[in-house]
Amino acid sequence: MKRSLALLFFAAALSAEMPSIPSTAAAPDDALDPASTGWKTARAVSLALHRTPPLYATDAPAAREIDSVQVQLLRGASAVFVRLEWADPTRDEVSLPGQEKTWVTEKLVTPSEATDRFSDSVAVMIPAEPGADVYPSLQMGDRDRPVRIYFVSATRGAAVMEATGRGTTHRTGERFPARLGYAAGKWAATMQLQNLPAGAPLSFAVWNGSQQDRDGRKYFTVWYTTE
Repeated sequence: MKRSLALLFFAAALSAEMPSIPSTAAAPDDALDPASTGWKTARAVSLALHRTPPLYATDAPAAREIDSVQVQLLRGASAVFVRLEWADPTRDEVSLPGQEKTWVTEKLVTPSEATDRFSDSVAVMIPAEPGADVYPSLQMGDRDRPVRIYFVSATRGAAVMEATGRGTTHRTGERFPARLGYAAGKWAATMQLQNLPAGAPLSFAVWNGSQQDRDGRKYFTVWYTTE
């Protein structure tokens, strides 16, 4: 039991032991389009999703409604493009006034009063300091191994976050190119990330708004490495 928890939350394995995700070189100019024909050349890998344990006393039991997320990687000259696709029967996004929709800074211009509405979202997490033999905790990193999180919300769009452990996540004020679309009961998201060398670790997370997912309540994968 102790060993399982260590592997789940601290992921202290060497990168050579981690499962990998293949990548395809020569990303097309329209790689941010989830429907681009360039994605047909990229091998798709289905990754298992896990539920986080309940975090709040008011949380309903978290059923596993989303089993997996499909991941593809395309390599450009100076960036890596990621495409994520997952089945979700409900499209959860909120129409907010413009002043509530901007979240580039740490605080919203006007805090939203829509506390009973939750959005579908997706994220890619990578170590903020690559090259270490020990990976950061899957619980948003840890003090000695911080993480960067590329987060895309169906309501508020893309934002880069950083964290050094559960409850420490904060917005950096940075944005990054991303697109998120819903059709035929599936979400498809594309992201343009910094160039990641072969062997770089990354993990993924999905939030299901209809299950009131937010903050640390979500679906997540273990660490994987790029090829």
